[in-house]
Amino acid sequence: MKNPFIERLWISREVRLAIIVAILFAVGVVACAAGDWKAGITALGIAAAIIAAFYFAVVRPAQIPHDAVLIVRLAGPIEEDVTGSPLDQIMRRGAQSLDHLRHAFESAAIDKNVRAIVVEIASFGAGLATAHEIHRLMRAAQASGKRVIALLRDDAGLREYLVAAGAGEIVANPDTMLTMLGVATGGVFLKNALNKLKIQAQTLQWKEYKGAAETLARDTMSPAVRESMEAIVADWEKILVETISSARKLAPERARELIAAGFVSAKFAVENHLIDREGYIEDIRAEFDPESKHKVFVSLARYRRHAIFTRERGPRARIALVHASGPVISGEAPAAGEFISGVATAAQIDRASRDERVSAIVFRVNSPGGSAVGSDLVWRAVREAQGRGKPVVVSMGDVAGSGGYYVAAGADAIVAEPATITGSIGVVYAKFNLGNLLSELGVHFDFVKSAPISDAMSMARAMTDAELAQLNETVGHLYSAFTAKVAQGRRFSPEQAEAVAKGRIWSGLAAKERGLIDEVGGLSTAVAIARDRAHIAADRRHQLVTYRAQRRWLDFRGGNAEASTPWAIRATAAALGIPSRWAPAMLELLIRGGVMLLCPFIEL
Repeated sequence: MKNPFIERLWISREVRLAIIVAILFAVGVVACAAGDWKAGITALGIAAAIIAAFYFAVVRPAQIPHDAVLIVRLAGPIEEDVTGSPLDQIMRRGAQSLDHLRHAFESAAIDKNVRAIVVEIASFGAGLATAHEIHRLMRAAQASGKRVIALLRDDAGLREYLVAAGAGEIVANPDTMLTMLGVATGGVFLKNALNKLKIQAQTLQWKEYKGAAETLARDTMSPAVRESMEAIVADWEKILVETISSARKLAPERARELIAAGFVSAKFAVENHLIDREGYIEDIRAEFDPESKHKVFVSLARYRRHAIFTRERGPRARIALVHASGPVISGEAPAAGEFISGVATAAQIDRASRDERVSAIVFRVNSPGGSAVGSDLVWRAVREAQGRGKPVVVSMGDVAGSGGYYVAAGADAIVAEPATITGSIGVVYAKFNLGNLLSELGVHFDFVKSAPISDAMSMARAMTDAELAQLNETVGHLYSAFTAKVAQGRRFSPEQAEAVAKGRIWSGLAAKERGLIDEVGGLSTAVAIARDRAHIAADRRHQLVTYRAQRRWLDFRGGNAEASTPWAIRATAAALGIPSRWAPAMLELLIRGGVMLLCPFIEL
């Protein structure tokens, strides 16, 4: 039970520090007056050391000039949340997270000490939904009166350009090439390659739109999967046209032409109002700092320290934020990469729901799904949190399909970006028969069995038709359980759930029209809904507190999701169109085979 008096009793860290220093100072003075000079000087020295440490470690690094220019560099992978042990965080100081970017842009937009934001954009690793959210953050900062400049430092595709279009001014290096190639997506099909290797992939899919299994079982898209992909491409093009035409004040038809203009130069981009001018970062710096003193420029890391130090004080309602990013696994975790542990994520939600200070939980999901068991553990944790009176609101990232939708289905509300890939409510099964390949290599198997079916899971043989038929019936039961959970969570009839299921993927826009999500928007929209569901008064402030998996101080397992992934796996991931930080877990899921709630990951 929350104690209203305790909630109102709030003391700032400066006051707490002052109390400790005052006590040490008083002890020191009393000890010196009593003639115990050693104890007195020690107490005074500790007090002075605390003051110095606080100033040099907290206050001074958080100071920025009154006319600061925030420099944000977008390059490399952008993760949902930079997690890990303290050693992880020390080793990964340059890592970027969407959480850090949100906090910096939202704080800078209302910070009177920041006069401008410069965003340097190179090739970065994120999906269209993430790019769209960063675009909106930049436009919001611009709308608040800040000057926002985007610099395209390297060749830029539509994803990078979408981010740049969020700025009031776009500058590109003279040699920058813009690859405006429109929207295309697809997949890799391995059936013929596996046949040449004498590997047989036996797959089951519920139902016809469940394209994840087609990677192994077909050479081309099925008509059903092509239909769903065409709808995604149309929705993505609509999002790009509407966003770019609004930001650059272009007619929609002209914007549609330009995003498919092909390989164009910076000069072409200026002439067609895609960008404002050609230039270099040095030109922008000279504009703000003509004397080259470099005192006005503030990095993202430094500004975050400033924003955290100067954040709103006083008692605030607490909203828990739980991240789930990567393929869903159960059992032993892969040695590298990014993944969602069903057990660990359920524990994070459980810990947040049992915290009496927490009013609501925002559950951020960016996952193509994976293990059915792992997904169910997280779904159950969400329902138990609701049973403890904690509203749970899901915010979806680039993808939240199949198992990624399963974990969200029971939430009080679901929010997704317009370009989010979601749905994929279906089940796939895959098993590899390596018998022919191994026989060619001279490897043979022999078994002693208690029943004819005892070696059905062996990689030495294929399943029989009877075994596959029995397994297909079981997979069908799992599909029915999945759609039942969707119907329960979204208040659908069984017929309504079936109509949006069948394994079909949907964009966030289409999902909203069909009731699979409640609102289109980003994390801030989810937080606003969480406040409303938790009945937090409009005039009361809140704090968003991240609840992470508990890790040891020196634990470095999976620390840098991108760099810790072996080169060979990264190369395989690039060929298959899988984000390299997800590749270890995805490949492990495919190798293990079995029942999976897996959604195809598609990129712009």
